[in-house]
Amino acid sequence: MIAGEIYDSSSSILLPHIGKTETFGERSKGLLGCRKVEEGHGLLITPCNTVHTFFMLMAIDVIFLDKANTILSIKKNMKPYRFAMHLKAASVLELRAGQSDLLKLATGAHLLWKQRP
Repeated sequence: MIAGEIYDSSSSILLPHIGKTETFGERSKGLLGCRKVEEGHGLLITPCNTVHTFFMLMAIDVIFLDKANTILSIKKNMKPYRFAMHLKAASVLELRAGQSDLLKLATGAHLLWKQRP
């Protein structure tokens, strides 16, 4: 897992603690097994266009991104035992439920992930 941060289009930091998957195993697991996701934390799964919350212990916000990291769709408060996909997505950002509203994320917004030095 690579540690990084998510910025908005004005280079303001939105999420200071975002892991980015590196392996198939990390992509497959996602946030499975986590009891909670702290505010400002999340997981960027790439490549990915489909997620599920089977066996998860909490609801999450799921943000589908294209190759340019533009938000295609947001599934808010996705409860356990659900499935979501976006055929045009290149990656998925998984966040604490309600985090997308707190950050005022919207379809069409551009995000930037940067690896921590």
